[in-house]
Amino acid sequence: MFNIDIDFDNIRIMNLEKEDICNVKEWIGNQKVFSTEDELNYGVKEFYERYLEYYVSEGEYFLKILCGNELIGIIKGRIEFKNPNEVWIMCYLIDVKFYNNEISNKIINEFLKHLYNNYGISNFYTLVSSNNLDMIKLWTSNNFEIIRKTKNFLKTKNENKNILILEKIIFNN
Repeated sequence: MFNIDIDFDNIRIMNLEKEDICNVKEWIGNQKVFSTEDELNYGVKEFYERYLEYYVSEGEYFLKILCGNELIGIIKGRIEFKNPNEVWIMCYLIDVKFYNNEISNKIINEFLKHLYNNYGISNFYTLVSSNNLDMIKLWTSNNFEIIRKTKNFLKTKNENKNILILEKIIFNN
């Protein structure tokens, strides 16, 4: 697990703990837009398995996003120690009330800024389903650019979905 703790404007981004698993599962279930989009039906067991994957891997992160004491989102991914080092954001979910809100952009930017300032990481990547136009808009409005389209990458119950890989490189000014 890669330890991250970011605090700004009454928002805190910090490592998910074992005792958070049930709360996160319930929170995602209440965010109807997430479960209908990807048709994944994770139970507590599956969330615990994702937690264990992150916990035992030194390059993985699984973060909760709090506004005050309220859970408003999660970020999950990995840091690849290469030359140059890279951050992959595999999952970014934000409460529906913040979905098209400036807070969502601020969270992304503070997360990237933290990794850049503290670890010198300047290469960031994310994956988005090509039919998730709101999320594509969110990432591109944060200066991520589409660099690749992978056809039939994600299989759901009803169809194969294309995935877009987006990239942002922060240059030292």
